[in-house]
Amino acid sequence: MPVQPRLSLLHLVVLGAVALAGCVNAASRPAGAPALGCRLEAVPPLTAGGPVRVRLTLTNRGESPVWALRWNTPFEGRWQGTPFTVSTGGREVPYEGPMVKRGDPGREEYVEIAPGASAEATADLAEAYALAAPGRYRVEGAGGLHDLATSAAGVPRPRNRHQPAPLDCAAVELTVTPPG
Repeated sequence: MPVQPRLSLLHLVVLGAVALAGCVNAASRPAGAPALGCRLEAVPPLTAGGPVRVRLTLTNRGESPVWALRWNTPFEGRWQGTPFTVSTGGREVPYEGPMVKRGDPGREEYVEIAPGASAEATADLAEAYALAAPGRYRVEGAGGLHDLATSAAGVPRPRNRHQPAPLDCAAVELTVTPPG
């Protein structure tokens, strides 16, 4: 006769807590959604009338690679829209960069991020916002990624099948100093 293991009440409580923790963690994002971390930081020097650079870092915390569409992010290499809101003194600084109408993206318009890896890109906010006056500015995520794919076979995909993903970056405070 086989021996049946017996679980004590303590074992059952611990197993229940572990199962519940897994359910709560999974419930915090949609099923199958990649675990993508986001960090935004200033890149000194930040000089009025000069470049005001920020670095966006995306970290794949999942177990599979992801492909993020570069559109309207520093990964695009030039401003054609923005995922940020910039403000000073409680007032929004309007975006003054180009806005473009787009067709469907090509594969080269995605950045691949391996599991456990990060991708970063730097862009000059002064190219798209009026940041010529010294002062304190707040930069925060206002949108997200236009498309985030979890399969190489899934990119590129047409705009009507994009899977947007929020960029949950903590806001960053910038101090733009006078020139010289």
